[in-house]
Amino acid sequence: MEEVLEVEQIEPPAKRLRLLKRGLDGRRFQPEGSDSDVWSVSDSDQEFIPSESEGEESWTPSPPAQRRQKTFASIAWQDSRLAVPSDASTGISSGSSASSGSSSRFPDTGWADAMFQHFRQPLEEAAKTGLGSRAIKLGTDCSGAEAPWFALKAICSELASQLAVNLKVQHQFACDILPISQHFIVQNSKPMFLFEDLRERTDVGYCLQSEMMMPVPSHLDLYVAGFPCKDFSILNSKRPCLQGPHAATFHGVVGYIKRHQPATFLLENVQGIAMRKKGEAKAPITEVMEILRALDGYEVKGWKVNSSDYHLPQNRVRVYIVGVHRRAKLRRPLDAWSVSIRGMAKRSKVPAQSFLLDDSEIEVQSELERLEIQQVERGRMPIAGGRWIEVNRQIRKQLGVRPEEGPLIPKGCGWSRFLSQRVQDTLELQAIRALKKVKGGKDLSRLNLFAEISRSVLYGSCRPRETPCLTPGSKIWAYTRQRWLIGPEMLALQGFPVDELNLEGLTDQHIRFLAGNAMSVPVVGLFLYAIFAFVEFDSEPDPMTLD
Repeated sequence: MEEVLEVEQIEPPAKRLRLLKRGLDGRRFQPEGSDSDVWSVSDSDQEFIPSESEGEESWTPSPPAQRRQKTFASIAWQDSRLAVPSDASTGISSGSSASSGSSSRFPDTGWADAMFQHFRQPLEEAAKTGLGSRAIKLGTDCSGAEAPWFALKAICSELASQLAVNLKVQHQFACDILPISQHFIVQNSKPMFLFEDLRERTDVGYCLQSEMMMPVPSHLDLYVAGFPCKDFSILNSKRPCLQGPHAATFHGVVGYIKRHQPATFLLENVQGIAMRKKGEAKAPITEVMEILRALDGYEVKGWKVNSSDYHLPQNRVRVYIVGVHRRAKLRRPLDAWSVSIRGMAKRSKVPAQSFLLDDSEIEVQSELERLEIQQVERGRMPIAGGRWIEVNRQIRKQLGVRPEEGPLIPKGCGWSRFLSQRVQDTLELQAIRALKKVKGGKDLSRLNLFAEISRSVLYGSCRPRETPCLTPGSKIWAYTRQRWLIGPEMLALQGFPVDELNLEGLTDQHIRFLAGNAMSVPVVGLFLYAIFAFVEFDSEPDPMTLD
């Protein structure tokens, strides 16, 4: 854990879309402002960057349609519009368990209980001064897979079982421009309002459930947003940061805070935001913090944390920023939170291997069947040339690989037969690099190694017992299984209760995208726990009105 009080002087290496009745299958999208037909995703940042590709099996976004003037009546939900309660009871009740009671196929990381034990004393004090006496009002922007909602569900369950505190959370609104996220949200978290585009909201916004303009909730207790990471990518050669095409979304988040004044806010972004651009004196985080600290009435502080330090076997470095308005009382100054955040660090006892489904599970079999059908339809992949051939030859030379040495990964082994020649070579080189660091034999089936193979070997990584950073375009190869991770496994490695989710209508590619774009549930849960422990909310919040 590292605070982001000052700039890290680190130099990095060199639409609107609608959910239609025809469903999500086959829909492809590309971030606005893109000028490339093919995209891949960086390891340390969940964002898109231009890259080479030879047509290997992957979900490559395609150009978006020209943005059209909003036609509210044109929005149609799959099958029928999901009925979401319009009353204030929509949300989480700590009276119900965060678990469905059925056995899960994935390990229980135990993050919620472990963090509760650390925060027990301040949470007991918070309960005496009003925590649980009224519902907590939540709003999320850039909602994605709603990790904050699932974290709160687990926290409420702990408060109920350990302190008999019946904390309720009212999910006032969610907002996401992508139909995949909208589909997931209405099937799982079911907020009162689901808005389409935060950039077009003011005091009112277009609600996808009611198909009309609705008032945007004000004076929330919790506001959580993961504003777009693309412009801060450490592998994005341009790295436009707050001058980039997605800056409007960040300013939309700031605009919501300024206009509607939530008692607390929690923002998330990639580690690139804390890295100085070449030739720049300061990192983008400096400007971001200046903008947030200029908001009237807010005290703001940020931290850099890694998911691998908080109960998950995944290397994922992110920056979290907390803001507290003066109408909420700080029980402990923000500067003093670092001790607790650092003290909660706990590496996962469960290796990433334990998050893999058995190959006989229906999700694995379904993905295998899809790949086999796709292979028949496409025919044999052509042998493509490119700069990667010479790059990989030089890497082999540096690794001391002799020309006569045979491959570590037999040709056509496992799911490698569905990969292009370039990606197969990346897979082989990752194995060679990994074994150079491992003492013993060359039996990859006995090593819990995970490699990112969706891009050049120069930018990928291979890790034992934990995965590289999961991203929307990830192909994380598990050498013991000779296949890459599928969507439900990636969601589980982000801390989601996968076997409790409604994933109907979503393909594996959709689920992988959602997982790669999500916040890690235990990490966002860490900061939500801290807010409940160290912030005292108004006994009666301001009514939800227009400013």
